[in-house]
Amino acid sequence: MRETRITARYAKALFELALEQNVNESVYEDMKLIADVCKSNRDFRLMLNSPIIKTDKKQKILTEIFAAKINKLSLAFLMIIITKRREVFIEGIALQFVELFKIQKGIKTATIQTAIAADAATKAKVIELLKTYTTDQIELVEETKADIIGGFVLKVDNKQFDSSILNKIQKLKKEFNINTYDKKY
Repeated sequence: MRETRITARYAKALFELALEQNVNESVYEDMKLIADVCKSNRDFRLMLNSPIIKTDKKQKILTEIFAAKINKLSLAFLMIIITKRREVFIEGIALQFVELFKIQKGIKTATIQTAIAADAATKAKVIELLKTYTTDQIELVEETKADIIGGFVLKVDNKQFDSSILNKIQKLKKEFNINTYDKKY
């Protein structure tokens, strides 16, 4: 719970500052990049979480990595976070900022999981179908999971539509485990 409050407060502060300076689009892209780096690079996360590495060293490392790629406001914000010894929360702050930006812009994220990569026509059909249920813009994230065998799983907000072969097999297993035979003798 504490982590959520901290990340939400810092993300909100950055979001309001970015709006005030009219660089929210740029900072949004920066926060997506930072979240992706944190998610994909284990060594980077370990460096941020390490109490052995000093604050100034962490600041130098982040400056080397991000100085040419992100907005000055984003970089200054990262330096403040590190100075305050909150670098553990950088990934969470970035993800919270992305969510705040999407809410402000009216963008809903939908995730579709398929056994093989979906083609462009299928993605377009899914987006059109989702647009009939909401007035928000739809951002479709595609995940490929071979274990669902076939079909798809579509997630939007807190709702999930599971039309996968794996789900159907699991339902059949449950039905077969129920013994409907009654002994009457």
